[in-house]
Amino acid sequence: MARKAQSTSTNTIAQSRSSAMQDAAADIDTLIRPEPNPIEVGPLTQYLGYYLRRLYEAYRRHFLKVAGEFDFGPREVGAVFVIGLNPGLTPSQLREALAMDGAQITALLNTFERRGYIERRVSPTDGRSRHVFLTVDGGALLARLKEVVGWFDESFSQGVLSEEEMAELLRLLTKLHAATSTLNAAD
Repeated sequence: MARKAQSTSTNTIAQSRSSAMQDAAADIDTLIRPEPNPIEVGPLTQYLGYYLRRLYEAYRRHFLKVAGEFDFGPREVGAVFVIGLNPGLTPSQLREALAMDGAQITALLNTFERRGYIERRVSPTDGRSRHVFLTVDGGALLARLKEVVGWFDESFSQGVLSEEEMAELLRLLTKLHAATSTLNAAD
């Protein structure tokens, strides 16, 4: 009898979760796809990847609109922050921190170097290795970015998520990221 009650309870929780996911999916889909005659996407609205990709694209577009003066997107902003917080890191360390491939990091660093935001110095212990540092202009850029980033997420989610909901979303994303990082490290 206890096993049947547990099974019924588990089914009820699963149905409730599924219903809540469908409701949330419909709400989010309405926010990120406001066309009057929406295109049917079938089961995609049940998949995390569908929303992560669409939300990132919306986030990137919003960033470019709000912070267009910087002439780069959120990924580049992340790189400036990581370099500024970790003076002397190697391109490999930056690649790992930003989950980018080597070619992307090389292109990013070349762009930053051309713009005068970073300099690459030869390692004092290994002449083949380079360390990345912000220049004075790069430091000034980081200071300006800190001002923008401080309110950017809020402007992106304003009127949609409360502070508590945003904190919960970040907590859940952090938890998922930590778990998947551990899984990927094992591969």
